[in-house]
Amino acid sequence: MGLRGFEVIDDAKSQLEALCPAVVSCADILALAARDAVDLSGGPSWGVPSGRRDGRISVSSEATSLPSPLDSVGIQKQKFTVKGLDEHDLVTLAVILRV
Repeated sequence: MGLRGFEVIDDAKSQLEALCPAVVSCADILALAARDAVDLSGGPSWGVPSGRRDGRISVSSEATSLPSPLDSVGIQKQKFTVKGLDEHDLVTLAVILRV
């Protein structure tokens, strides 16, 4: 899910805030949505503990510096290296993200 997919999370957050203000974080909504998406696509399901807190700031440049499935392998390697990750991490995460 890229930045464009967060409208769904924002909508869920707005609806939850109307019912129970300051109880459920966007981080929890995102974790639960990811779990449900994998489960609905026939993948495994797992328990998701709640209680995460949202960050106080958000920097979109940080999100755009993350590897994208549309990046070439070379660009992905560069982005992983900047984050302190290696080719093994790249392959592991690439496989997980294809689920």
